[in-house]
Amino acid sequence: MSARNRTDHRTRLIEGLRALADFLEDRPELPVPDMVHATVCVLHGSEEERKAEVERIGRLIGMPLNPADADLGYHSAEVRFGPLLYGAMTATEARRARTNALMSYQDCVSPDLPPGA
Repeated sequence: MSARNRTDHRTRLIEGLRALADFLEDRPELPVPDMVHATVCVLHGSEEERKAEVERIGRLIGMPLNPADADLGYHSAEVRFGPLLYGAMTATEARRARTNALMSYQDCVSPDLPPGA
């Protein structure tokens, strides 16, 4: 994505968030989610490069990497605004490999479901 497209996307995203807040505020009868996650998923580059990008974003938001996530195969940093979380994450190569292995079975198992389910 070009720098101009990133700027346009950022502007549209922020406008959309404000519009959503106004929409929900004007309609108190609507339910709202318990938690909202706005997560930047760092997908490109080597594992070291992806982790460095998550660390960079963590520094910008004033939060270190979450050490508990490393045991789960992720690198993440996030900041909370009440029930909203903003952050960045990436999966380790080991986590990606486990996920790819698991997903390789997705068409091999078909549960017995009633027609139309």
